Amino acid sequence: MGDPQPQKSRKSKTQFIHAALETLANEGNVKALTIDSLCQQLGVSKGSFYWHFKGRAQLIEALVAFWADEFQQSIHQRIRQSAHDKPERAFEELISFWLSSNFSRLDQVMRNWAREEDAVAAAVHHADQLLMNFVAQLFVAMGHDETDAHHRARLLIAVGIAEPQIQHLPHAGSADEAARWVAAKLLR
Repeated sequence: MGDPQPQKSRKSKTQFIHAALETLANEGNVKALTIDSLCQQLGVSKGSFYWHFKGRAQLIEALVAFWADEFQQSIHQRIRQSAHDKPERAFEELISFWLSSNFSRLDQVMRNWAREEDAVAAAVHHADQLLMNFVAQLFVAMGHDETDAHHRARLLIAVGIAEPQIQHLPHAGSADEAARWVAAKLLR
């Protein structure tokens, strides 16, 4: 009798969603997101996938909902915790996280995908609203009135969204330095 085959463990729904987000960030395209590739990435059978999802469409739906709400909220929570109630520090954390290659790539993939899918567009709009409220509240905590805080938040978010699109342009310093310069100007 041969050695018994190792049993593949079942993964949670959240683990599948995280793996799907990782695939999107790495591959840059939703078409790369297949059931086979996810199962291979996680080292599980398709049965594990179908335990949580009826098919790829349901995975996509769960992924988009997760990205738009839970994922964004977890980012905001991490930034708040690392800032230790210092709004200036929160901005530094936000910019560092925002410009991290994985998040930046994933954000761009979601925005590109949103041009083709209404449900994804709605999720991106929801995530943007959460971010706008979060960043505006950081400015309010620094003493800016609501209107000014929202204008500053809008400008900072626009820089964060646009920076990956223009990274190929020659400039003095890194994208991180440029974003920090903008944030420093907005923090005044």
